Amino acid sequence: MDRLPTLAFGREFTHIPEHVRQDLDTLDRESAIYTDLWVEEIGDFRHVRIRLTDDECAEFAKRSWAFELFIRAGRPKWARNTPDIDPDIAADADIYSPHLRDGTVIPPPYHCFAAFLGDNLEALTCGMLKERLEIIELKGKEALLFDIRRVIGSLTPTIRSFNAREKGLTPWPISQEDDVRDLLYVMLRPLVFDLVKEGAIPSRAGTHKFVDLYSSAVKLLLEVKWIRKRNQWKRIIEQIHVDTQSYIAHPACETLVFVIVDLVRDIPDPRRLEHELSGKQSISGKKLDVRVFLAEP
Repeated sequence: MDRLPTLAFGREFTHIPEHVRQDLDTLDRESAIYTDLWVEEIGDFRHVRIRLTDDECAEFAKRSWAFELFIRAGRPKWARNTPDIDPDIAADADIYSPHLRDGTVIPPPYHCFAAFLGDNLEALTCGMLKERLEIIELKGKEALLFDIRRVIGSLTPTIRSFNAREKGLTPWPISQEDDVRDLLYVMLRPLVFDLVKEGAIPSRAGTHKFVDLYSSAVKLLLEVKWIRKRNQWKRIIEQIHVDTQSYIAHPACETLVFVIVDLVRDIPDPRRLEHELSGKQSISGKKLDVRVFLAEP
């Protein structure tokens, strides 16, 4: 399917796999990678965070770009034949030989993404450096909000999948704000048992508003914003500020989540905007946790 480019570390990626795109996204935003790994000491899988130094982030981006160039070139037999590729990275990729758990050794060339990472970054991102792993153990509402964030994070590939179904299947187009609301409802309902659509906001200064999704049990409100044309994003930000002042009147409004779907990539710096708009506030003596997430299908 056609994919919009991923902008990270000053480069425009168009061909990298989804898992690389996600890693670049979190590295660019917070210098960390999130993944699920087997933890021997616990005897189970755990969600972990792996923080990278600035130099490691830059190296990861550089090697991801080499993989991007390799895929753009049609995956030649030898990485060194890729135009404009870094020769040192190509050399690492061309000698890469994975060793499987059953003892099988696959001879080169074997050009998976790990081949381009080099030994140090492969060891780090695969969890082989145990001292660099942070096991994320969340409880209660924080654990639920973390899961909700992961669902929202999967919104982009989900929309792409629905908009480009296989030939012969009925299309499930996600083409407007209400489509995203309904999609999020279906995705979040197993996590939030009392999730409701179209919750009325108590009138404040004569206004009458409805929030897209809300949960009284979790004390959560979620609002979807849809950017369909250029030069619209500043108006969306104004709407968020107005909604924040209005939605605080809802009895379930302790955490207010805004999901901005930027269909045309109108927002110039998405991660910076997420950071600037998210945070804890106090309005009319009531504490509020605002969280803003962007998706670019």
